[in-house]
Amino acid sequence: MSGWKNEAPVIFGEVLFDRFPDGSVVLGGAPFNVAWNLRALGLDPLLVSRVGRDELGDRILSAMEDWGLARTGIQQDPQHPTGTVEVSVTDGEPVFDIAAGRAYDFISAAELPTGTAQGLLYHGSLALRTEASRSALDRLREDVAGPVLMDVNLRKPWWSRGLVESLMDVATWVKLNENELAALVPE
Repeated sequence: MSGWKNEAPVIFGEVLFDRFPDGSVVLGGAPFNVAWNLRALGLDPLLVSRVGRDELGDRILSAMEDWGLARTGIQQDPQHPTGTVEVSVTDGEPVFDIAAGRAYDFISAAELPTGTAQGLLYHGSLALRTEASRSALDRLREDVAGPVLMDVNLRKPWWSRGLVESLMDVATWVKLNENELAALVPE
């Protein structure tokens, strides 16, 4: 792992659109946000995700091209739509209604870019709610030689303690907020 700091980070997970009550639609998903922020800092991350062959998927690919993000890790799904989340606010806290059966739920191990990467591997937990995407991440872990940063995103009903703990066990670092910490390590 000696040279990992100079290598391109590999970012794995969801790309989606957040839809807000005021009608605004914002491109996001924690992995996507990490990738485009790293690009803004001058790095060349490889974002590995899946989008639908639909208007929203085309918008994502266009935005990536505009920002200079490589699209080689983006799979296009002819059967499942691009991810969406309905965002509302209750008692001052955001509430996320995350659509199921979206393209990023079906990231394919067979369609992953080839070649062993030496950089950091970043992944969240939301995109791992299906076996297909978990298998793709497992395969990617075999190919990436650098450390692993896991970003815990506990969104009901899309997580289980056992899965999150098993992912944390094999991560080098784990990022979580106070609420996620309290949910995983109750007093």
